[in-house]
Amino acid sequence: MNKPFLSFLTVLLIAPLYTAYTQDDPFLRDFLQRWKSSKEYMVAVAEAMPEDAYGFKPVTEEMTFAEQLMHIAVVIEWHTFSRFGGLDTPFRSDEFRLDSRSKDEVIRVMVAEFDKAADFIKQFDPGRLDETNTYSEFTRSRRQFLMLLADHVTHHRGQLLVYLRLKGIKPPNYIQFQ
Repeated sequence: MNKPFLSFLTVLLIAPLYTAYTQDDPFLRDFLQRWKSSKEYMVAVAEAMPEDAYGFKPVTEEMTFAEQLMHIAVVIEWHTFSRFGGLDTPFRSDEFRLDSRSKDEVIRVMVAEFDKAADFIKQFDPGRLDETNTYSEFTRSRRQFLMLLADHVTHHRGQLLVYLRLKGIKPPNYIQFQ
């Protein structure tokens, strides 16, 4: 057998075992289950607001509904890869500008970030969960950064539920376990 083929075969055989090991980690498994529900609920909230109200904000100091969604997306990307993953990627808010994005485009960007985060976390070595990284003046474990990531989504989603109410829209029913 040639060396490249043997290397490919080794990776092919080991990759499913590694993925199974990661998915067997109780914290990562539970986080990913919650993350999926959180995404579903976030999409339901985003869908509930009519497109012509995506520019709504309750007071001048707040972000618009659409800006809140894009803020969620950029922070998912940054927290997942930089703070949790330890890749020290730059905060790339320019790529998440609203410009003239439609409601569907904004939702698509947000969903893509939820999915990219889930894919990264599925492949993450659970043996690294206790490693630390920094954020501002805080040092936290990788596990804590995942909890912060989920809390950030919940924080902004809660604001968006108020936006819906202020527009006279009944928010979607709460989706359990997220």
